[in-house]
Amino acid sequence: MEVKLKWQERLFGKTIIKCASLSETKEQELVPTFETLKKSEILGVYFSFANVHGDEVVKRLRDLYERINIGKSFNFQVVQVVLWAHNDFYEDIENSHRESLLNLPWFAVPFTEIHLKTKLSRRYRIKSGVPTLVLLDKDGCVISAAAQERLGEDPTGALFPWRPRPVEEVLKDVVLKPGGMYKKEHNMKWDEKNYSDFQMSVKGFYFSAHWCPPCKAFTPQLASVYNAIRKKEVDFEIIFVSSDRSQDSYETYIESMPWLCIPFQQVKVRGELAELYGIRGIPTLLLLDNNGHVITMEGRAEIAEDPLGLNFPWKARSVNILSERYISRLHDYPAIILFVDSEETEVQFAETVLNPIAESYFKRNNINLNTVYDEFFQDDNFLQFLIAPDCDATDLLRDLIDLDEVVPLLIALDLPARKYAPMEYGVELTIDSITEFIERFQSGQVKIRRISNETVNNSTQGNETL
Repeated sequence: MEVKLKWQERLFGKTIIKCASLSETKEQELVPTFETLKKSEILGVYFSFANVHGDEVVKRLRDLYERINIGKSFNFQVVQVVLWAHNDFYEDIENSHRESLLNLPWFAVPFTEIHLKTKLSRRYRIKSGVPTLVLLDKDGCVISAAAQERLGEDPTGALFPWRPRPVEEVLKDVVLKPGGMYKKEHNMKWDEKNYSDFQMSVKGFYFSAHWCPPCKAFTPQLASVYNAIRKKEVDFEIIFVSSDRSQDSYETYIESMPWLCIPFQQVKVRGELAELYGIRGIPTLLLLDNNGHVITMEGRAEIAEDPLGLNFPWKARSVNILSERYISRLHDYPAIILFVDSEETEVQFAETVLNPIAESYFKRNNINLNTVYDEFFQDDNFLQFLIAPDCDATDLLRDLIDLDEVVPLLIALDLPARKYAPMEYGVELTIDSITEFIERFQSGQVKIRRISNETVNNSTQGNETL
């Protein structure tokens, strides 16, 4: 029976480099990941870039690492993930990787673990060329997704590990500002509004800025969907979190907004919200439920796929239609994919047959789709269930794994393991036959087809790694 991996091994692989063993001539020493990190109370995952020089973060981090571990206040370890910023050409990347780790007192993901590093950079939404420190607790849960900023503010670690305040505390004393169209769209006399007025309803945080062209294009779309949703869900509210660079730009931008806004002068609050939710780029729309739990971080993509807001609040679904964002997730989790024609009846058939299978699978494996998606990583049994009609995303996937243009066709795909298996041609697609196929795939009783590393690595060049 296969031994279940610990979360440290799922993140970094079974072995990591002991950086102190590296030298110009000496071979690297690999140590067992779990045994090395199991006593760590706080684990730093430091993403650096070998072709970005003058890394001040690593200097501050080394000072902090030594200060904490010498003082023995608690066990603090660091695993470095060396990446390569995509805006530069490749030189001698293996030597650059080694040089990045020389004389450091912590550990690192091996050079050869390209796919693993791509997965880590996508998981923590690392922006190319920006050194980033992610802090995890003893269970692998994120404490801070951008701790390098706190490290700059508090280099001695007086407040380490810089646990973020919950959103209700961050916004406790903030009086929200109405957007320019708020009073008109709400047809009401203005009274002061605070975050606490909306705690029992679904609410969105919209991170955006007037200087950002994609933001300016998305804001009118969001306003249209917002107004449509409020006709059905009158308690729904959006709170704008600005990244504008001046008060004038901010005031100009909010003139057309029908929702509430964090005041421009609340600079610290705006920054704290961005850090709390790990915002890496704009525009970003995230939704929270009435308990303050994240429903989705991908509100923009949801609106692109559902411009009328018919599926609001876009809770996690058992079965999804394949799109570019799900193509990206295939690099993280195995999937059951049913290829069909684009005719509505064919898509409906696919939903009818896959939905009960997916719901039964998640229930049987105690997988809660309503938890934040980071939790999925903790479950080795997590599967995606996707329907692939004729579309650009489907063509991309077929090209990626060199799949024939046959429909209907069911496959089990494990891209992280570079393998897939098609269901036997001619077998009727029923709940029973598909369930049996999934069980045989997971137990290794189907004919496996291999996917080349080169093909998969070429598909991830947007997040180039070492």
